[in-house]
Amino acid sequence: MANADPFVSTADIALPRRSSEVVQRTWLCATVAALEGLGAAVIVFGSALAYHVTLLGETVGEFATPFYLAVALLTGAVYAIFAAVACSHFLDRQDAGGTADLRSALYGWTAAVAITLLTAFLVGRVGDFSRVSLTAAYLLGIPLTYGFRVLLRRALDIRIRRGALHFESVSIIGNRADVLNFLVGGDLSGQGHKLADTLYFEDIRGADGALDIAAVSRFAARSLQRGTDHLVFVGSLVALDELDGLIAELKRYALNLLYAPAARSRSLKFLDVVAIGPNNVVRVVRTPLSETAVLLKRAFDVVLSGLGLLVLLPVFALVALAIKLESPGPVIYRQARRGFNGGTFMIWKFRSMRVTESGYRMTQAQKDDPRITRIGRLLRSTSIDELPQLVNVFIGQMSLVGPRPHAVSHDEELSRELASYAHRQRIKPGITGWAQVNGFRGETATRRAIEGRVEHDIYYIDHWSIVLDVWILILTVLSPATRRNAR
Repeated sequence: MANADPFVSTADIALPRRSSEVVQRTWLCATVAALEGLGAAVIVFGSALAYHVTLLGETVGEFATPFYLAVALLTGAVYAIFAAVACSHFLDRQDAGGTADLRSALYGWTAAVAITLLTAFLVGRVGDFSRVSLTAAYLLGIPLTYGFRVLLRRALDIRIRRGALHFESVSIIGNRADVLNFLVGGDLSGQGHKLADTLYFEDIRGADGALDIAAVSRFAARSLQRGTDHLVFVGSLVALDELDGLIAELKRYALNLLYAPAARSRSLKFLDVVAIGPNNVVRVVRTPLSETAVLLKRAFDVVLSGLGLLVLLPVFALVALAIKLESPGPVIYRQARRGFNGGTFMIWKFRSMRVTESGYRMTQAQKDDPRITRIGRLLRSTSIDELPQLVNVFIGQMSLVGPRPHAVSHDEELSRELASYAHRQRIKPGITGWAQVNGFRGETATRRAIEGRVEHDIYYIDHWSIVLDVWILILTVLSPATRRNAR
């Protein structure tokens, strides 16, 4: 039998140690929420004060300070609740990134203002509001609350990645090699986790090879005394039956009991556990959009593409006339592109070249390509040549926003260049996309161009929302980056 109390401290592991205490995530999120709520209150009160004193000419004594102070505090308190939830999601890395912050800030700010108005209505004070100052506060609050949230997120993220801020404590159990691989490859400290203790199975096995359950129980109790939030078992899948008895023993403790497969692969991610009949199965990939999201995105596409086709009919007629007058050939040509789930469809485009290639064998357009007509160069630089794809959107082959589809021959070539390239096909292709508005448009002649486009497309798939779609459509029209590299 091994030693009676075979605990291994963090000092036994050859890993860099950083001196920082664990800040409970509840208090951390409460602090962040309080700061964001205070900022929201300042926006409401400051907007009202500026309007009444500066524009209406009221004195500070005439200004309804108690009323607007109460309104500001209520708005700030409600916004702080939403901010606390957003902070928790951020710490879980469920929502990380500009669009997630924008979405959560917009939803929280809108809800806070709406609840404040509802409260004023219920107590009979809604008539005391200045509509101008309230509207100004709401509109100013959208960029200001978002900007403040981004600053706080960056400050937190910097401290977390440096290992200077820990908001959770973990203890690890498993075979020595598996535990060390988990710790060395995981960079727990740089993710906000502090290692409290480790226990190696080799140290608690008896002569018969069985685990000393009592030793594991004492380890769990000791971990609790050290403030551990998570107790992680690291082991191979074949060891699950052995772990079953240990977990049954540890259910007496108020600990999060987690299981981490002992794998050398860092690319395979385990998302969650799904029930298939009586069996629990681990999900490693989920569909990018829920059924509700698919319906919402499809409704968005049908309405806007239908309106676009009606409104742009005169433009279509003028472009068709210009193409016909310059060179012989069809006004609109169709080309085979790779789309949703790897299927092939025929994309519609205004002809901008003197040739109409099928898509199965073709040469990608390059800068100063002699095949491009004069009117075609204008159409391509302004993206007008893509407008007929509204038909593809309307009939369901494409979406307004999504990864740009490539010709079949290019798609096969790029799939060989980059293993993750085909992941773009998990969602319908779009007329415009996150990659395009960030400057990754046109020729994919370099490795960086390919990787940049794929990275942005996968980011879009992983972070889709209707707000992001609207934002991309706005950037498509207004951002100079969208027209960069246009051929």
